[in-house]
Amino acid sequence: MLRLFKLTNISSKLVRCKPNILKKVILKVLTVDDSKIITTHLEYILKGMKQVKWIGHAFCIKEAEDLILIKKPDVVLLDIILKKESGFDLLKSIKKNYPDIVVFMLSNKINSSCYKKSILLGALYLIDKSYEFYNIPNFLMAIHSAKNIGQKLNPLEPITLRHP
Repeated sequence: MLRLFKLTNISSKLVRCKPNILKKVILKVLTVDDSKIITTHLEYILKGMKQVKWIGHAFCIKEAEDLILIKKPDVVLLDIILKKESGFDLLKSIKKNYPDIVVFMLSNKINSSCYKKSILLGALYLIDKSYEFYNIPNFLMAIHSAKNIGQKLNPLEPITLRHP
């Protein structure tokens, strides 16, 4: 049943609204990083969020590809440098095979070329592990909110690049 609500502060038009339009969405998040310290921090952050289910961690591209196939994450937090591998290679594969998965790239060494490459290959944002790690819950909540209303976010612009 549709109900009509009058928006007093915006206009006098009547707007059709569906009651309980928000769905109960839980984001499934996969993390990919070769550092055990970073993995521990990511686990702590993600396990403290009600709207997020941490579905696993991969230390290399092969592990990540297997987990993506089995667990079907909504979001991947992906380090750019994985020992002798490049996170950019996995990003390309994810965007080719699973275009709806949201990918945030992670790095300690951010410059404009890394940021541009991340966005060009399909990442939503490049998170600076040194300065923006604490914002991961905010980034995930933005994805959660957008998914709840059936929207997608455009790539996010950095305020400043800390490393030239």
